[in-house]
Amino acid sequence: MMYTKKKLKISNFITILAVSIILITPHLLTKNMIIGSDSIFHFNRFYETSEQIRNGNFSYFISLYGFQQSGRIVNAFYSPFFAYLHGLVVLLSKNWFMYQVLSNLILFILSGISMNVFLRKGGLDNTKCLFGSILFITTFSIQYWVTRQGFSSWGAALMPVCLSIVFDLNNTGKIPRYKLGIYTALLFQVHILSALILIIIYTPIFMYSFLRDNKKYHFIFSLLREILLFFILTANIWISYLFIAKENKLIPPFINISMSSNTINQNSYYWLLNPIFFSIIIIFTLGRIFFEWKETNNFNKLLICVTIFFLVLSTSIIPWNKLIENKFKFAEFIQFPFRFFVPVTVLIIYLYLSISNLFNFKKFYYFLLIVCIGQSFFLILGTLQNWDDDTRYIASGNKTLIDDSITPEEIKSSFFIKDKNKALVYLQKTTPDYLPLYRKTNRNNYELYGTEIIEKNNDFKKSVEGGSIDIQPLIKHNGDVEYPIVVYKDTNVTQDGKLLNHDKLKLSPIGSPTIFIRNNESSKLVISFQTSKIVVLAVLLSTISWIGILIIKVFTYRPHERKEGKNPFKE
Repeated sequence: MMYTKKKLKISNFITILAVSIILITPHLLTKNMIIGSDSIFHFNRFYETSEQIRNGNFSYFISLYGFQQSGRIVNAFYSPFFAYLHGLVVLLSKNWFMYQVLSNLILFILSGISMNVFLRKGGLDNTKCLFGSILFITTFSIQYWVTRQGFSSWGAALMPVCLSIVFDLNNTGKIPRYKLGIYTALLFQVHILSALILIIIYTPIFMYSFLRDNKKYHFIFSLLREILLFFILTANIWISYLFIAKENKLIPPFINISMSSNTINQNSYYWLLNPIFFSIIIIFTLGRIFFEWKETNNFNKLLICVTIFFLVLSTSIIPWNKLIENKFKFAEFIQFPFRFFVPVTVLIIYLYLSISNLFNFKKFYYFLLIVCIGQSFFLILGTLQNWDDDTRYIASGNKTLIDDSITPEEIKSSFFIKDKNKALVYLQKTTPDYLPLYRKTNRNNYELYGTEIIEKNNDFKKSVEGGSIDIQPLIKHNGDVEYPIVVYKDTNVTQDGKLLNHDKLKLSPIGSPTIFIRNNESSKLVISFQTSKIVVLAVLLSTISWIGILIIKVFTYRPHERKEGKNPFKE
């Protein structure tokens, strides 16, 4: 029996791998790319970490290679450790095209395995686990990265495995030792919003378990243990926000003033239609459960209520635009309400498979799988066709600066050459996220970054020395010179080996320094980032903790000891 289960798990992995390969074939067949609205931003993030690894010049905070070598801070606020993993993929990829193919393949496999673990923990049989895994791969929660480079897909891919512990909690009444802290921290390291959604889901489930528990002090102690572990594993992120955001007023990601249109019942309806029958699954599942509500146990009622809660949040029933008008911070942070549909996707797949008798009809089961895979295949293939249109091959809009002297053919070819920096020079996005804001002006922050950093960059020579950037004008100056770099409160600016006092620097609204240069003075500046010991210790603490966990997992992993879950609907 143990051999059979192990064999079934291997067969599931092979099937997930096969489906993942099928879904990357549109890229391989067309040799086209998808440059979505966030592509250039993320490519800069991962190029930064790949070059740091390749050159052995590490800078946790300021950008040395990406983002126009401006010294701005991005990765420290946005999945820093995960950015280094993507940097490894970039480093192993021959060009940006291969990176896109490899990252998509990894995402498909990761999401399929994650959902398979979740469904197996929920007590479903092997056939249903496999169907649910493939179904999840083909939902827009995962396809969002593939077709638009929406980073929340990486959080979505990990959410099922993170949610799997709720079955352990329900079956045993005990908090799984260390799993809660590790899983929540893992998702927090990848995508903060996804982790916050995970915590919201956990809250009522853990409250329900706490009320049922006779040893409440032990439950609280176990929970505090997991919370402490979580903070240790995420100390690197908290310290960045606490220290850098405390000393600098940072420009936040853009605020979406038309949030209500980005809901599943308005312009983002396609979340319901991938795959095409997904909305039918939702209606069928909720309808049947409500019809059999009295026969449903409390735990499953709780899961259903959580699902409906997030389903409502993903619609325009919530007055999102009004919340934005009233400067509601949480709404500003969310940006797109359709992100709340990710947990709905995960939970609905489980709930549907738990009550469905579909699998008595094998032919219909195979038909639905073909529909799922086929629709995703043609969705990706159709999106790739934009690459052939010189007016639509970039989806970044007017926020991307393109040199008029460079033809679309040259830009496209730059994504297929070994020098990955070339494409990032040809296409430069003016996203101002996490730049310091020293004073407000009437000018748009996107415009400020474009004129003060991107447009002036060609007039300067920049090089990297260790963890610092050397910058020098290409022509001699006698007077004020504005340098296309970004200065934060802890940025060290050195001229002729002399550290310049920040109070004497003339800084633009986004931190670009203007320095008076005389004919006999060196115009070369060196910038680096000075961090306090407590910041360094926090980053090291998280890094060492994750390495330790990986080592322990490798040496203690026993596949035959993994237990299957029970299906609560059959209790």
